[in-house]
Amino acid sequence: MVTISASRLAQLMHFALVPSLILAQDYVTVNTQEGTLRGRLSQTYTGNPIYRFQGIPYAEPPVGDLRFQPPVTKAAWSGVRDALAVGSQCPQDRRHVISGAEDCLYLNVHGPGTPSQNGTLKAVMVWIHGGCFTEGSGTPVADYFVDNDVIFVGINYRLGLLGFLSTNDEVVPGNMGLKDQVEALRWVQRNIAAFGGDPDKVTIFGQSAGGASIHYHVLSPMSKGLFKNAIAMSGSALSPWAFSRNATDRAVRFAETLGYTGTSSSDLVNFLKTVDANTLVLDASSALSDEDSYSLFACVWVPSAEPEHDGAFLTEEPWTLVAEGRYNLVPYMSGVTDLEQLAQTQHNGALSTEGRVRYLNDNFDEIVGCDLRLPTREERQNGAHAVKEFYYNGSDITLQDNYTTALFDSHLFFSEGVDTVIRSMARYSSEPVYYYEFTYVGPLSTYPGGPGAAHGDDTRYLFASSSLDPNSEGGIIRAQMLALWTNFAKYDNPTPEQSSLLTVTWQEYDESSPNYLMIAAPLRTGTNLFEPYMSFWHDPLP
Repeated sequence: MVTISASRLAQLMHFALVPSLILAQDYVTVNTQEGTLRGRLSQTYTGNPIYRFQGIPYAEPPVGDLRFQPPVTKAAWSGVRDALAVGSQCPQDRRHVISGAEDCLYLNVHGPGTPSQNGTLKAVMVWIHGGCFTEGSGTPVADYFVDNDVIFVGINYRLGLLGFLSTNDEVVPGNMGLKDQVEALRWVQRNIAAFGGDPDKVTIFGQSAGGASIHYHVLSPMSKGLFKNAIAMSGSALSPWAFSRNATDRAVRFAETLGYTGTSSSDLVNFLKTVDANTLVLDASSALSDEDSYSLFACVWVPSAEPEHDGAFLTEEPWTLVAEGRYNLVPYMSGVTDLEQLAQTQHNGALSTEGRVRYLNDNFDEIVGCDLRLPTREERQNGAHAVKEFYYNGSDITLQDNYTTALFDSHLFFSEGVDTVIRSMARYSSEPVYYYEFTYVGPLSTYPGGPGAAHGDDTRYLFASSSLDPNSEGGIIRAQMLALWTNFAKYDNPTPEQSSLLTVTWQEYDESSPNYLMIAAPLRTGTNLFEPYMSFWHDPLP
């Protein structure tokens, strides 16, 4: 006979109880227009009550005949549908690991307390993720936004060729990924009040390709009325990597590497519908033209101008709309990190060795010219020559110039486009415009102790998990950013009043007072961000 000590028996009983404790959940249901959803009640990292509804379908799975087609609103269901786990991310190849499924058009809703239509409806923030339009998902840490008393929605949208194929005609006019985002925003308008959210106080925000997406919604007539405020972080439709003038050429070139031999748009689409989704997300560099392949930073499958047709998201080149002020005038916040392209000059970066820098120096006009929005190849190369003269004073580029190289690279791919949009918004819109520069370098930064904040460093703090000490410098930066972002969503003003946390007033940007906020430790304000560099860039570029 086996005997068990009292202490061992207590230990075994404890472990026997653990599964039931883990499985014990508080659930809550919400009735949407499509049907009833069951979510989970939980706690944020700081112990505040939060509800979580995950994996909510906002459109039918874009599979079979719906591949490359506009999203179809999700049909109603009967009974209670569980919304307890995130839906699949869209197909993607991240660091040579393929993941996701085509059935991916899901969103997640997180909010404070329990969903309620009683009382004042809360401001809503809809996050559109980045990832070069080819990777990512709508599942960042929502807890700290909920702690700031807003409802947080994260969305998936089709990526890569599945989201941005264009045949430049009505067969597949393009921008399906952006149309997915529109469909998700329509879902929010229909249903967010059932969760306690105010459909009239929706702020869309995103970073990188997500930031460019935000700006595209500002430009698109299709998105008009679906949001009240917009925050575009490190991206705009003017970013060279965010728009394609030759999307169809890229698609044909890529399909030919898979064996395509057809001649018409229908041939192309029918062929691509036979290809496994995992194959369609493989390395797409073969789709680039000789000129495009020179680029220091190219996203292959991106938005493009569509032919005129019913259901078009965008039919003109973005800079035309920006120059003429023909877009949705809404309260707007935008900014960049101070060295967006720092990674390219660091270890293993595209410009991190003597040989690579020498190649840049010897082929600068070709490499930089392909990303300048000028009409002819000659003008682009002349423009690139002027860039080299301005940043390097006519000298050869060396590895010792890596700060200058990171700076010009950052201005080319991020700062110039964001700055142009800010200036246009200030000129044409009576709504408030806010401009920022994120310069904080700390423990979560890509390069702690480095010369500046790299691309994505701001989101590392904005969405930092509980591992960041709230009383540390980085924890204070996180709290400040969250307060600024959620204040803007709630009040159209990131600093409605100063406090022990927000120690400065972030003034609006306008043409006579080009104010900006530097997000650093401590926060500080300034004017004329990136001058005289931006004046140089704005002179030749349309």
